[in-house]
Amino acid sequence: MEKPNEPRGIGGWLIVAMLGLIFTFFYVGFMSYRGLLPALSPETWNALTNSSSAAYHPLFGPLIVFEGGSNLAFLVYAFWLFWLFFKKSQRFPKHCIILLFLLAATQIIDLLLSSQIPAIASQTTNPENLGLAIRSIVNDAIWIAYFVKSKRVKNTFIKPVS
Repeated sequence: MEKPNEPRGIGGWLIVAMLGLIFTFFYVGFMSYRGLLPALSPETWNALTNSSSAAYHPLFGPLIVFEGGSNLAFLVYAFWLFWLFFKKSQRFPKHCIILLFLLAATQIIDLLLSSQIPAIASQTTNPENLGLAIRSIVNDAIWIAYFVKSKRVKNTFIKPVS
């Protein structure tokens, strides 16, 4: 039960979380447009997935499908979460934690798959990209802890599922 003097409502760190959710939506969309759509063009797709091509590797197809599918799922999920956020739904904190966990897990899987493809392994395993991945995972862990422990979160997202 909430106490009258405890924080509630969209304020404090929840504003930062809201901005992060908006950023995630646009970042995933932009990265899909910039990095994934070119790989889906017929010429590029054939060059990467045709075993007679010099650029062929058996993991290119699964990697592109994994990235495309996960990016599309994240776009839809982030949009739905944004809706839950403004409805102040009690579902929001749990699903935001799920999104953060899935983002980190997907990043790890993507790095592991990419590191198995020689043509792109040097790009994915360089210290800068590994550092970005570690920072992202630490960031996700901090936000997960916030959504679990925050009194503001517990007092704000209280509306039952409708």
